[in-house]
Amino acid sequence: MPAWSNSPRTLTQMLREWDDATLAGLLLTRPDLAFPPPSDLTQIASRATTRHSVSSALDTLNAFELEVARRASASTAGFPADVHGTALAAGLDEVAALDALQRLQRLALVWGPATSLRPVRAMSALLAGPGTAAGARAEAATVPAAHPPTFSDAPRQPPSLVDKVAAGSAFELVRRVEVLVEHCDHLPLRLSRAGGFASREVKVIAALLDVPAAVATLHLEVAEKAGLLGLAAHDGNEVLLPSTAFDGWLDRPLADQWAVLAASWLDAHDGGGPRWLKRLCLEAFGDPAEGRVLSASELRTWVAWQRPRLAVGTDRQVATFLDQGSWVGVTGLGAVASFAPHLRHARPPAHRDEADHDSSTLARHLPMRSEHVLVQADLTAIAPGPLTAAASRELGTLADVESRGGATVYRFTAESLGRGLDAGWDAEEILSVLRSRSRTALPQPLRYLVHDLARRRTEAGASSKPAAKQPAPPRGVPRHGPGESSAADLLPPAAATAIVAGLRQAESTSPHRGAPGLRTPEPRVAPVDALRQAVETGEVVWISLVDARGATSERLVRAVDVADGQLLAQDARYGDDIAVPVRRISAAHIVRNGK
Repeated sequence: MPAWSNSPRTLTQMLREWDDATLAGLLLTRPDLAFPPPSDLTQIASRATTRHSVSSALDTLNAFELEVARRASASTAGFPADVHGTALAAGLDEVAALDALQRLQRLALVWGPATSLRPVRAMSALLAGPGTAAGARAEAATVPAAHPPTFSDAPRQPPSLVDKVAAGSAFELVRRVEVLVEHCDHLPLRLSRAGGFASREVKVIAALLDVPAAVATLHLEVAEKAGLLGLAAHDGNEVLLPSTAFDGWLDRPLADQWAVLAASWLDAHDGGGPRWLKRLCLEAFGDPAEGRVLSASELRTWVAWQRPRLAVGTDRQVATFLDQGSWVGVTGLGAVASFAPHLRHARPPAHRDEADHDSSTLARHLPMRSEHVLVQADLTAIAPGPLTAAASRELGTLADVESRGGATVYRFTAESLGRGLDAGWDAEEILSVLRSRSRTALPQPLRYLVHDLARRRTEAGASSKPAAKQPAPPRGVPRHGPGESSAADLLPPAAATAIVAGLRQAESTSPHRGAPGLRTPEPRVAPVDALRQAVETGEVVWISLVDARGATSERLVRAVDVADGQLLAQDARYGDDIAVPVRRISAAHIVRNGK
C-alpha cells in the first residue's frame, strides 16, 4: 500500500514516488492505462484522469467505497488523509472509510499531500452533485454497509453430495461437447448469413445431444470459445469445423478437459453474463465446505453491493448464471462445487496453458475411460462409458452417434463406413480396427457391409488411397484460439511488471532528470498530457494555437476540462471562457516558478 506523500505537486509526481509493486498494481486494476504501452509516467497520469478511464475505475468500487468516493468528490477544496472526526467519515465506520480512501489512492482517483488530498476532476464531475456533499447522507439508514452481505441463514447442502451432482454435470458437458465436435467433423455446422447459429442447425444439435435448444446453444458457444470449433469456408458458406486444438483436447484427462470448457464459459462466454459478474457470483457462495445454496435474489443483493454502478440490468444475467452454472458443472444442487472456486483465480484465458482447478477432487467423481465398445448385430456399438482419445477418433470416423443416455450408441451406416474408406483404410484395416475395439465378435452383417462398400468403390475406381492415412478429415481453421479475448480487458502480472521496469528505465535515462540538488527544467510532454495535468493542478498553462489558415498565436489559460476533443478553459488574464479544439493546440506547457 502506498504511503501518503507529503508534497506531490502533480499526479505524475505521486506516481513517481510509488514503489514498483504499487505502480504495477495500478496497471493491473486499471488495465486501460497500459494500452498502448506508455512511454513515461506522464502518459499514465494523463490517461488516469480521462473521463472514460475514471468511470471504468469507479465501476470496480463496492457500495461503501463508492460512498466515500462521492464524499471525496464533493470536497474539492481538499481533505486530510486522516479521516478521524472529519465530515468525510461522518456516519461511517472510520476504519472502513480509511481503507476505502486508501483504495481510491491506489486507483489514482485521489492525490495530493496527506494534509490536503483532492479528487481527480473527472471523478468529481461524474459523482459530485446535489445531495452528495460530505455529511449529506448522515443518517445511518442511507449509508451503505461497510461489509458485504453474508447470507448466513441460507439453506445448506452436504458438500460431498454437491460435488457428486456437479461432477455428473461436468462429465455430461465433456461428453456432449465431444459428440458435438465429432458431429461437426462429419457434417459441418452452417452459420446463418448474420454469422450466428441457424435455428435449424441448433435443433439438430439439440436432438443429437438430447437436450433443450438453449442448452445445445450453450454447448456450441462454449466449444467455439474454447477453440475446439473454428470458422471455415465450405461450399460457399461459413461453417464450424473442428480445429486442430480439438485433437490435443481429446488427449487430456477428463478433469482437465472439463477445466478448459468451464474456464472458457467463465471467462470468454458472454451468454450467462460478463466475466466479472460470474466471478462475483461464485464468490458470493463463500467456502464450498459450507454447502451454501443461494437464490437469484440473494445473488442480486451481493452484486448490488459489490458493483453498484454495474448492477443495473443484471437481474436476468444472474438467473442465467445459476442455470448455466448447473449445466456446466460449476454448481450442484444450487451450491458451488469444491473444485469450481479455483476458477475464480484462474489465469486470463489467453494465458491459460495448464488447468487452473483442483483436478484430483473432480477426477475422483469421474468414470475411467474405456478403450472398448460392444458391437451388436443391428449395426450399432455401445460405449458404456467415456472412450479414450484414440478409440473416440476411430469410432467417430467409422460411425455416427445415434443416441446418448447412460451409454453412447454409435450407428454404422454406408456413409459412416465410407468415411473410413475416404481416409485411406481398406476393408481389412477397418475390420481390424473394429475387432480391436469390440468386446464382442463382429456380426456378419457388419463384415458384409464393409466388404461390399470396398468392392463397389474399387469397381467404380473411386478408392484411390492417399499417401498418408488420416483417422479423420482435415480440421477447419479456428476463428480464434482457445479462450482468446477480443478486448484488452486483462493484463498479465508479468506484463505489468515489464511495463513498470520500462518506465523506470525511461525515467533514469531522461535528459530532464539532473543530478541531485540541481534545478532542471520541467520535461516537455505531449500537449494533451500537459493540459490534463493542468486540469488537475489548476495551474496556468501556456498554449500555442494554429488557426485554420496556419497562423500561430499564444495564450495563457487555466484549463477546466479536456473532453470530446476540446479544451475548456479560462483566459488567465481576462477570465473569459474559451473552448479550443485540441487538434489546434501545437504545444502546451505548464507555467511554474515564473517560467
